[in-house]
Amino acid sequence: MVLNIKGFKYRCPFCGNSLAWIGSKCFNVYCQGQEFNVDNLVIYRLNPELGIGRIIKRLEIPASKSLDDKDTLIDLKFKVLFDNNLTKILAPIDLIHIIFSTNDRIITKEGIGVVNSKDFHLHDGKISYEVLYSDGNLHQVEEKLIFSIYHESLKMAIEQQKIDKPENFLIKYWANLFHSYYTSYQIKCITNSRLTLMPHQINVAHRLSEDYFPRVILADEVGLGKTIEAGIYIKEMMARNLADRILIIVPATLVKQWSWELSNKFNIDFTIYDGKKTKDLLKKGNHRKSKLLQNPFYYDNLIICSLQFARNPKYAELLAQISWDIAIFDEAHHLRRYVTNLSTGKYRETLNYVLGRKISENCESLLLLTATPLQLHSFDLYSLIELIQGEAFANFSDFEHFRKNMPFISLLTNNINQIERLNSFEAKNTIKLLRDLKYIDDRQEDSKTRILLKNETFKTNLLEKIEKDHTLSKFLIRNRKKNVFSNDFLNERVVRTIMVHPTTQELEIYNEIRLYLAKIYNSSISKANAGIGFIVSTLQKLLTSSKHAFLRSIERRLEQIKRSKGLVSQIDDLIEEEPEYFESEFEDEYIDSEVVNSFGKTRKKNKNTPTLDLINQEKILKDFYDRLNLIPYDSKFEKLLELMKHIHAQNNEEKVLIFTQFVDTLFYMKELLEKQGYQVETFFGGKNKEEKDRAVELFKNNEKFIVMISTEIGGEGRNFQFCRILINFDLPWNPMKLEQRIGRLDRIGQQSKEIYIYNFFLEDTIETDIIFVLDKRIHLFKESIGQLEPIIGNIEKDLKNLIFTNETEKRKKLNEFTRKLDSEVRKAKEIEMQLDDLMIDKKSFKVDNLITSISACEEVKLSHNELFLLMKYFFNLEDNRYGSIIFNDGDNMDSKLKNEIKIQLSNQILKNPKYKFKKDHYSGTFDLDLAREREEIDFFALGHPLINNILEFCISHIFKGQLSVLQVKKSQIPKKLISKLNGISELYLFLFVVKFQGYIIERQIVGIIIDKY
Repeated sequence: MVLNIKGFKYRCPFCGNSLAWIGSKCFNVYCQGQEFNVDNLVIYRLNPELGIGRIIKRLEIPASKSLDDKDTLIDLKFKVLFDNNLTKILAPIDLIHIIFSTNDRIITKEGIGVVNSKDFHLHDGKISYEVLYSDGNLHQVEEKLIFSIYHESLKMAIEQQKIDKPENFLIKYWANLFHSYYTSYQIKCITNSRLTLMPHQINVAHRLSEDYFPRVILADEVGLGKTIEAGIYIKEMMARNLADRILIIVPATLVKQWSWELSNKFNIDFTIYDGKKTKDLLKKGNHRKSKLLQNPFYYDNLIICSLQFARNPKYAELLAQISWDIAIFDEAHHLRRYVTNLSTGKYRETLNYVLGRKISENCESLLLLTATPLQLHSFDLYSLIELIQGEAFANFSDFEHFRKNMPFISLLTNNINQIERLNSFEAKNTIKLLRDLKYIDDRQEDSKTRILLKNETFKTNLLEKIEKDHTLSKFLIRNRKKNVFSNDFLNERVVRTIMVHPTTQELEIYNEIRLYLAKIYNSSISKANAGIGFIVSTLQKLLTSSKHAFLRSIERRLEQIKRSKGLVSQIDDLIEEEPEYFESEFEDEYIDSEVVNSFGKTRKKNKNTPTLDLINQEKILKDFYDRLNLIPYDSKFEKLLELMKHIHAQNNEEKVLIFTQFVDTLFYMKELLEKQGYQVETFFGGKNKEEKDRAVELFKNNEKFIVMISTEIGGEGRNFQFCRILINFDLPWNPMKLEQRIGRLDRIGQQSKEIYIYNFFLEDTIETDIIFVLDKRIHLFKESIGQLEPIIGNIEKDLKNLIFTNETEKRKKLNEFTRKLDSEVRKAKEIEMQLDDLMIDKKSFKVDNLITSISACEEVKLSHNELFLLMKYFFNLEDNRYGSIIFNDGDNMDSKLKNEIKIQLSNQILKNPKYKFKKDHYSGTFDLDLAREREEIDFFALGHPLINNILEFCISHIFKGQLSVLQVKKSQIPKKLISKLNGISELYLFLFVVKFQGYIIERQIVGIIIDKY
């Protein structure tokens, strides 16, 4: 088939489909541009910076699932050769044809020619052009005979005296310097992100980056910044052009937090995928023949999605069809298998683990983030190691043999380190163990071995060999708070109990409602109706959150009953009331289950769904509503107002953060506090990004007494270390959610040594009894409880059974719960010790490793000030041809750098199809301190899309500055150079970009000076 196709501006040159920009991929599956062949000139759409590549080989890879299957499925890939002999194996979906335009000058086998027509010839996937040569002849030239685009040589420019302005030359020079540094091996995120990095984070990031494509478990304790470590690694790999497709899978409640952290801290924008997103990727073909791309995950290369979404077999299979450069699982302990027969080694995989295995098989680098890789059984850790290094152990028995030997190895290393302090018996046994493990010669005398062990070099080499042979450090990186922070560095949590004394009337109706809900809850459990059980649990939490929130919920129930008698228990209807609560609670509750379609998603209504007794019994609901509504006071809110007066009296410039689970409680609380004259800001999922930024800014910068009321999910990763007072107006039943609340304040950068935590309790309620038990047994509020997550992460089910127990059995079940908790705490501490035994603490945080990491960063010579000046000079070119930097009136040079500024782009640069800007104006700062202080504004540093686009523009052939004349005063020339000039007043300075190709391509700018003669 032969086609003559017209060229289109911002349209696909093959099918005419509209494109976002001229370098976009056309996703019309019927488009001829989806076909590729050997010799095609292409661009890798995920990394256009690699330049023009040529397809050199077609690869047809069998995609059968087993050896028994017929190879009917073929995975088509192409081997593409780019500049510097860099080759990549790429799927057709990631390739874009290079289409030359009329008057483009190209270098062909016949010489330099000009593309003579906007039409091109397409035959069997091969493209040819009509080319006009200098002799006047026209030839149809195939792609295989086209070498590259022609760029005028520097020699010709010199001969023709095509002199550019000096400022253009200097801008191009500095842009090349910054670009070469950004794509180098050096760790850039240390100085080019708004992070306040801790030494152990630098150490981990350096180790990951050195390994290029590591497959490891990041097991730092809670609060040490595993997300930050992963973010630095992602940023470094992207800067070095080593990672293009990245997948991050996290629990549903952490999706927005990860997205915000990566965008705010690293200037990397990931796309969030969920069920709605995949359906909304509507037919990206043309209007005549449109069809959805078979795999929607190909549309974006940086993807975040929830574990609950991705484990759906349908989506897991689609995700596994893609080759990922980096895959990351947060809270990876949810990827679990269960041993079904220990003697045979048989096990059962959960949906979570099946997803992990499939992604593991199709990714280069795999990071599993979890503070608790060893949960309740050593098989948990073995299963994670199987994902990252399947060949590490032959089987579970092999791993267990290794694990059980580790205490002896740990003892051996301790003895070697203190060999001079051992008695003769201990020293003799140490030497015997070294001999048994083949670390010393069997014939070597003990006395000689003792002398060798006192030699530091021998001892160091021996310990390194033992570590290499007998630890998990090659699979697992773990830092402990006790090794990273001194006690002086840690904040003190000052906990205050606010006991609310409900009136007899309030307590009476509370108990009646609780017992009624308990009856329905227990009935739903016996009938295996998780939906009804979840709704009842929610109503109980509403009841203890606030009278107002519970009343509002009952009002809506009554309205629904009035409209439709026999309302079914569809959670979809209830989501409209508290959408973010249901997203958070329900997704968390079923994260380890085999439920594929969680209740929080749109589902087909089933008319046979059993009705919820509570909702159908209009009379009982009406009675509860009327009795609650008649109570003229609210003891809990009265106590809150009393506390606020106390805090205000102590400090009338205090900032107070209040957490609640429910938006109804949030609004009611805001109304009451404002009536008392307090300034109140709110933070919840219903606000957009700008509204949230504004709320945080007002809360942070207000110099008077101010209150912020927030829900859990509303935070999306926002931190409030500038605030020291936290009020838990209601308490989540999952202790880890409580730890996450406190972690918003108790974190690196907290400005106060003491953090004050006020917890509200309702006296004589079962919830209060339970929380007191947790506080006494695991120090729920006083200490970080991350290491106890294996036992408390799933404790909510036990709490529900307690809360909905009968009055007569309440005390008995509470005692049983206490004993069970004590037993599990002991077990968790034993597991923690087992994990420590598996690590000969060498490759985790160490000072000597840190020195190496920091020294690699200190080679950086370019500063934020120099980047600011480069941008300033760029936008001042030719009467602001490319845009302008807008400063505040009266700013001097120093304050211009340190203050917030605005950058407005002109059409001159916006219309250039190669550079895709998200918007035409940006607001931010070049100052690192201000960027850390004000997280809501952009940080203009290397890696910011605006900065990177401008650098790429300046180093391209489009931007002039190849050749210029610089006049330099003698006073500015170094004395050593003047002495060598011998009166010469005219010199030629040549700046060469020297490329060193290894695993990454290093660029260095080298200057050579010659005289005229």
